[in-house]
Amino acid sequence: MTADSYDAIPYDSTPFAETHPDHLCVLGRLFGLDAPAPETARILELGCATGGNIIPLAFHLPQAQVLGIELSAGQVAVAQELIGKLGLTNIEVRQGDIMELGAELGQFDYIIAHGVYSWVPDFVREKMLTLCRELLSDNGIAYISYNTLPGWRMRGMLRDMLLYHARDAKTPRERLAKAYELFDLMDSATRGLDALSAKYLRSEIAAVRKAHPSYIYHEYMEEINQPFLFSQFAADAERHGLQYLCDVELGTAFPSTLGEAAEEALGFAGDVLELEQYMDFVRNRNFRRSLLCRQERPITRDLALEQFENFAFSAQLTPPKKVELSRPREQKFTSADNHDYTVSHPLTKAALLHLAAVHPDAVPFAELVATAQQITTGNGGRQHADQVDHLFGELFSLYAHQAIRISPRPQHFEKVISERPRLHALAQAQAAMNLGHLATVRHTTVQLDAFSSHLARLLDGTRTVDEVVQEMTGAMERAEILVADDGKKADAKKLAATVAANVQRLLEVFARQGLLV
Repeated sequence: MTADSYDAIPYDSTPFAETHPDHLCVLGRLFGLDAPAPETARILELGCATGGNIIPLAFHLPQAQVLGIELSAGQVAVAQELIGKLGLTNIEVRQGDIMELGAELGQFDYIIAHGVYSWVPDFVREKMLTLCRELLSDNGIAYISYNTLPGWRMRGMLRDMLLYHARDAKTPRERLAKAYELFDLMDSATRGLDALSAKYLRSEIAAVRKAHPSYIYHEYMEEINQPFLFSQFAADAERHGLQYLCDVELGTAFPSTLGEAAEEALGFAGDVLELEQYMDFVRNRNFRRSLLCRQERPITRDLALEQFENFAFSAQLTPPKKVELSRPREQKFTSADNHDYTVSHPLTKAALLHLAAVHPDAVPFAELVATAQQITTGNGGRQHADQVDHLFGELFSLYAHQAIRISPRPQHFEKVISERPRLHALAQAQAAMNLGHLATVRHTTVQLDAFSSHLARLLDGTRTVDEVVQEMTGAMERAEILVADDGKKADAKKLAATVAANVQRLLEVFARQGLLV
């Protein structure tokens, strides 16, 4: 990892939902750690790029204090520009070398290092763990992501090919161009081959093509990319006075998710760390996002599920066309990334219907139970309305598989589209910078195409919805917005109606992601 390569090809810096202190706090408390309240926490990110992950944290957690450290001066300048436009006083992004950091930074409740650990030399990794021990508050949590063995051996095959193919390229941009050249070459050369290696390579290339160019370069073509066995990472953390807490994807902690045969076969594992390592072997895992805390802090491996009653829940799962609420019956609810989750109990289905209706609100557990009972009773399921244990169990399973989100506190957001719609200040600034995405209140992203990007830049509260539609229609007629079409010139009335429908649809999307004020 070099500052020069990141200056030449800046990282596409976006929010990572799994790094949000809300998520880390909930996980910590489930394992018996009295994790600090996110809304007043001190948060540090090492390798923060242009601040895409932490600037939204500072914006939505105004009482928190946030610090980002980044080696690339060019990326720091972009982050500082956005912070200045927003007038945020609770965040600083500064240029710095991890090797030169120390106790002068003070203590932090949450330390985030996403996409750094595997991409730096050994001595920098040692320093990162030293800093986590030195800077973590008593009940603080550190998040570190890294490439994992054995799975990364397969992904490393593509890295080896790319490094060879780009061996004579002089600049990062030339090397990146060589990457796409190799993708085309290997797609052609392996077409029709049935060998497992050829099939894997084609699928990996197809997936990588969808990624941002900066990801391709910095993941596959940087000088250093070192994967680790989980057991090695855990041992290195222990040497630095830290202990493994869990992975951000809680479902991977349970061998039952691998099936009965795997669960029975792994029964020999002597402790949690050994079990986690063997589950990595079974899954052929290639990436981890591990949480660490101070070694002396008492934690429990028997999850403190009674904490659920202190949390608030949010989800946006699309229900089936007809939801059965009068009796238990398996039905599929679908996430935004088209993953299906099977839910059986009427109470759980009712809870998911309510969460989808009020998204992005985080609903307190007691309120969610009461509302689900009311919905179930009103739809012929009175006999199931008191079976809260079933709701509890299915909610936990959905959470463990990242289908729903849990926050340590309730949250409510206005979702009414005003006469003169206005994005909040962060979204307006991101739209003006043409980043191609907006950060949501749930610390995810709304991807923007040409139409939605243009629309977002108009939503400053000075125009009515009708005026926005008129401006968007005019921009389409002048070809200022280029979208894929059938090559036929649209009728003026038809174009205006289509634009109006799309504007209304996108306003609803923005509202349901907490982007409008």
